[in-house]
Amino acid sequence: MIPTVHYFSNVAAVISYAPAGYVRLDWQPVPASASELRSIYEHVLRAMQHHRSTALMSVHNQRPPMPADVQEWLTQTWIPRAVAEVGYGRCAIVEATMPLSRLAARAVGIGLKGQLSYEFFATDTEADSWLRK
Repeated sequence: MIPTVHYFSNVAAVISYAPAGYVRLDWQPVPASASELRSIYEHVLRAMQHHRSTALMSVHNQRPPMPADVQEWLTQTWIPRAVAEVGYGRCAIVEATMPLSRLAARAVGIGLKGQLSYEFFATDTEADSWLRK
């Protein structure tokens, strides 16, 4: 496990800060409503502001698939806002074990239209290496 400083957690996610300079979002294998998912991302944005970070590692593990309306909100609202407010520029995604969750994450990536640099990884060690470059 990559050392981090705890920022926020609930049953669906843990948000922390990695001393390498990025915010880390670890998803839990717990279903969450659309409003809960949006709230988690608002906490991520506050963590990025607090730590003056422009990068995020999202560790999907066994996260349930994200609903289409939340995927759309991420690509059309949250990501553009994070780019404008904190200079969000890089996202390393550690892929989920469930195929539908992987597809949902890739659908968000397809909808970004060049707003930020992102890559998918099998492990958090690989994602950490990419974010440190």
